Amino acid sequence: MGLASGANSVQKALVGTSSSRTRAVQILGSGLVLATEIGYAIASKFDPSVPSPTSRIDRLVMDARQSTGDGAKVAIVTGANSGIGLETAKALGRAGFHTILACRNLESGSEAAAKLARQTGLEDRFEVMELDLASLASVRAFTEKFKAGDRALDLLVCNAGVMACPLAKTADNIEMQFGTNHIGHFALTQGLVGQLQRAEAPRVVVVSSMGAFMTPAIVYDKIEDDAQYDRSDNYAISKLANMTFGATLARKHPEIKVVVVHPGSIASGLTRHVNGGLRVVRKIEGAVLLDAVAGAVTSVYAALSPDIEGSGVFYNRGLQMDMHPMAKDEAEQDKLWEYSEKLVSESAKK
Repeated sequence: MGLASGANSVQKALVGTSSSRTRAVQILGSGLVLATEIGYAIASKFDPSVPSPTSRIDRLVMDARQSTGDGAKVAIVTGANSGIGLETAKALGRAGFHTILACRNLESGSEAAAKLARQTGLEDRFEVMELDLASLASVRAFTEKFKAGDRALDLLVCNAGVMACPLAKTADNIEMQFGTNHIGHFALTQGLVGQLQRAEAPRVVVVSSMGAFMTPAIVYDKIEDDAQYDRSDNYAISKLANMTFGATLARKHPEIKVVVVHPGSIASGLTRHVNGGLRVVRKIEGAVLLDAVAGAVTSVYAALSPDIEGSGVFYNRGLQMDMHPMAKDEAEQDKLWEYSEKLVSESAKK
């Protein structure tokens, strides 16, 4: 059994425990799942049988070039100015996609696009568009601007997110983690479905997390009641919403291949609210967790590989895993979809 499949098997055995409604058991299961993540990250750095992340991405890029052409296909990556999003955008540009970096901050997005152009030598391959997922008005403006260009959309990577932040609200008064990680991407995808349908083989990659298994269900009271907010629980809820959305999108739009992924435990700015930005913690984190290139491998695989089986599937470390049971429940899927549509509709009326 390979290192990745072994780690996945361990986590598969643990997630049933970690999604228990008993808080103590849930915390224990969460700790064991995280321990597996750290163990895999460390072992993969020293196991000579594991190809390097760079070589794995290079292989995916080379294989994809044969079918993408030079900029003929279009991809959008949210949160592409840093971390996994930046590395994913870089790989897609190299693979032949005209790649749009959808970023909240245009200045950092432009710097990222210039950096990718220098690194790849592909001057016209990367484009920057403003997108703030914490504002549905910004999402609407983005989708309208993209549609005005009369382009098909071959690939959408829903990558951006926030993690374990203090209680905050989006511009639409939605709890920040749920609003950014799920609702923003829900509205974005809905707004671009028509462009996806125009592509020959459209694909949507939704970046979720094994953190989805740290909650037994999408607890709507925790989303709506500030007094019940818990930064870790609400993060798990937002990631379960990502996973559930991916499964539902595949069911409602069988013409679009949808792949949900867990990128791994990555040393990135996403964890700044967890470690408080402490320098010593950042150094330890960098030593034991995967870097952004390694974190992008599964996203790039989900975006480019012809070997992805089915749609509405979940991949971890390049291998398919079972989704959270709630994500596969059609009643739960429809409940989240209708709830999301309601929030988006209410925003549009304001």
